[in-house]
Amino acid sequence: MKSYEEFKTMVYANLVSYKEEHITKESGCYKGSPSKEFLPETYWENELPAMLYPGINATVSDIQKSIYKYKPHIFANKHVASSQTACVNLFVPIMESPEVDQILMSLEACPKDFKHVAKDQLYHGYRFEFWDSVDEKSKGLLGDHSKQAGTDSDVAIAYYNTKDELCLWLIEHKLTEQEFTTCGAYKSKGNNEEGKDHCRKCSIVEILDNPGLCYYHRVSKYNYWNIMRDGAAKFFSGAFDGKGCPFRGGMNQLWRNQLLAMALEKSGAYRSVSFSVVHHPDNHFLDSSMKEFSILTDHSPKFNSFTSDKLVHAAAIDTNLKEWIQWYCKVYYGERF
Repeated sequence: MKSYEEFKTMVYANLVSYKEEHITKESGCYKGSPSKEFLPETYWENELPAMLYPGINATVSDIQKSIYKYKPHIFANKHVASSQTACVNLFVPIMESPEVDQILMSLEACPKDFKHVAKDQLYHGYRFEFWDSVDEKSKGLLGDHSKQAGTDSDVAIAYYNTKDELCLWLIEHKLTEQEFTTCGAYKSKGNNEEGKDHCRKCSIVEILDNPGLCYYHRVSKYNYWNIMRDGAAKFFSGAFDGKGCPFRGGMNQLWRNQLLAMALEKSGAYRSVSFSVVHHPDNHFLDSSMKEFSILTDHSPKFNSFTSDKLVHAAAIDTNLKEWIQWYCKVYYGERF
């Protein structure tokens, strides 16, 4: 198995090769130093990322003019390995395909009650950087949304289940990330040593008894532990081998996304909401946190993961996606389909 640096170098090399062959041979700069993984500054303010698959430019432009527009990540237009751009490149062609239902249902990770995409919801049935509102002034169900932060899923797919009830599938996309986002509260400069000591020593049960032990609850006033106390804690009843709060490490992002799913379901907005992670097939460095999280949820079917190549290969049933499949495999995997 490749080391993380070997894996990242391989993916970066494929992306840089595409950039130099189809976009520009010029290097950009990062912190004052030239870097071939960065695009020149002339590309940074473009309406759409240069690394976007050309065949979806019109659709993405339309998305960005709708109420379901997504906020570009800081490196979306700057770095060849933007996970956000890779996510858009992966999902737009599939979600716009007339064969989308069959493509999604062929995945083992697809919700078992899936019948068909709810094209009358969101943007043609999907939304990038999904959270539970389109009002930027709202703090959302988790109470953590702001211009600078907040919990969202990289893509959400609305669908109707076998009983024709509206449901939602939240998906987090990872490209070359070595770990999921860890707990910002634990690392916060505002969290003193006593507070951090609580993070290191207090279990879920102890924090449930006294949510003020958590900086997120005590200072940030987020709703995470309110949702936990409102029934979500039962979901996390599996084993945890570590000490202290399980959510201060890589499981933090998974926990927040799962809380979003549970809050949406409890609100009645959707009959059922599940959560998955999709990642590069050679990125095994997220496996440990996902395994730990799955055990903590007692292997709930509400959480699972799959690799992006499974989705790309499933899309082959739509012959009109052949060109995109060849493009995606070459750019992100360095090989032909």
